[in-house]
Amino acid sequence: MDVQLARTPPLQATADFCTFAVHEIRALDPSRDRFGSAYRWYEALIRPHGRHCARSPGDFIDRLYLERPVVSTDLEVLGRVGDWLLEQEKPTRISINTHPESLTNSLFVETALDFQNKAALGGHSICLELIEYGRSRDKNSLVKNAQRLRRAGLLIALDDFGSRVNCFDLCAAGIVDLLKIDTSVTSAVHVDRNQRAIVESIKTLGRGLGAGVIAEGVETSDHVDALRRLGVEYAQGFHFHKPQLLEI
Repeated sequence: MDVQLARTPPLQATADFCTFAVHEIRALDPSRDRFGSAYRWYEALIRPHGRHCARSPGDFIDRLYLERPVVSTDLEVLGRVGDWLLEQEKPTRISINTHPESLTNSLFVETALDFQNKAALGGHSICLELIEYGRSRDKNSLVKNAQRLRRAGLLIALDDFGSRVNCFDLCAAGIVDLLKIDTSVTSAVHVDRNQRAIVESIKTLGRGLGAGVIAEGVETSDHVDALRRLGVEYAQGFHFHKPQLLEI
């Protein structure tokens, strides 16, 4: 840790440091939808504010994880977003970005189970999106706890799939419900045969795993048409919905 970082108080995910937005996830073919048809489905996005507003969301999260135990941030995010979910009147699913290491922490797992049990009473659901660049030091605990969470009704997704180092070990462990294809792989899928080949291979992987596939960065009807032809089930992007700020 550098000297300047040591002199500044740690960043937090509390209301004093950041707010949240939601970004809708949609089924491209409702007749083949396995997960989302009963829900309004959103991903929760962190938006730094105040003196941190100059940071990008990605940089803000990276610094949060760098400056203190990752589970501290993930518990704060889960608490704020979970409270919002419980207040929704219509059945809603919320996807929450989570570091894989947090799934080895008993407090985080019990908190997620408690929120899911309460959410289910209102017809709601939670999906934990494991960040693609995160690593866990205890894979056995991660897999065991992920299986427990899934039995309770939570979904497990791999976020930004195709962007950095793909978590094939977690795919092989049989704990993945959803693969989220990174925007860098979908931005020109309607005109770029290389991107189409990658999306098609990820879709084939998902089919073999019994996992659904979500394409990020969908901005035009041409994107939608190309993804439908490739058999991708879900999409997220400005074509459908612009992130909506929450007051939580």
